[in-house]
Amino acid sequence: MKMKQLLAAAALTISPLTFADEILIVMSDTAQMTLKNGTNYHTGVYLNELMEPVKLFLEAGHTLTFASPKGMAPRLDPVSDTPDHFLDVSRANYNAHKALFNQLMIDDKTHSPVVSFSRIEQIGVEKFDAVFVPGGHAPLGDLVSNEQLGGFLRHFNAEQKPTGLVCHGPVALLSALPNAKQFEQQMKSDGKAKAAAGWVYDGYKMTTFSNSEETVATQYYLGGDELFYWPQNALTKAGGKYSRGEQDWQPHIVIDQELITGQNNKSSVGVAKALISKLD
Repeated sequence: MKMKQLLAAAALTISPLTFADEILIVMSDTAQMTLKNGTNYHTGVYLNELMEPVKLFLEAGHTLTFASPKGMAPRLDPVSDTPDHFLDVSRANYNAHKALFNQLMIDDKTHSPVVSFSRIEQIGVEKFDAVFVPGGHAPLGDLVSNEQLGGFLRHFNAEQKPTGLVCHGPVALLSALPNAKQFEQQMKSDGKAKAAAGWVYDGYKMTTFSNSEETVATQYYLGGDELFYWPQNALTKAGGKYSRGEQDWQPHIVIDQELITGQNNKSSVGVAKALISKLD
């Protein structure tokens, strides 16, 4: 980040006498993806899944670094820009989070604070105390088999540092597979992927956007076209112990060791609070 942005972030996060944990916020560069039947689908980061945790992290006094594979200013998923996806659906709550999103200039092509994964490698991933990955369909575009992200996640796992992901974000865990690229290709081609031995999250309890919720999303958001594969199926095939809440579109958070996952957009606050609790 540029000096002005660093100073602005510091002003938002820490007082002179406060020690702040460093949280890495991982996002996707994907703004458009081709669906199974050829539809070009506009996507990006989900507003509430990013900003509900970001606001809570800042209020708790933590320092944030935003990163994506190429360090591009992320696109805001147009479907997400509404109060309805927030846990608190009031207009006032939406306005507060949208104002913070604009204040941080996250999607500003010139002033966005988002840095590349290569920059994170230069900084040193060991500097960070926790990592958080929001959803939207975008993570399916460039996080599933990203080798750099896989290395980051293996570090957080080895050091038992809090690792939070929500909705479609948990598909990023697949990047830590020894055969991530092959696994992703197999899921796209016929869904008969096999995970190589050695996935650090093998046997972990976890959740992600459920198949039943994806069915609704396919109808209303994807215009009847389909994703190549669904996160629930991929994480289950990789070796995750998947669970979903009793009701769709309601908060469901799963915690197993350092890993904190949330099922859907309504789970973002719960994931953030659990991550903060692990840092305290």
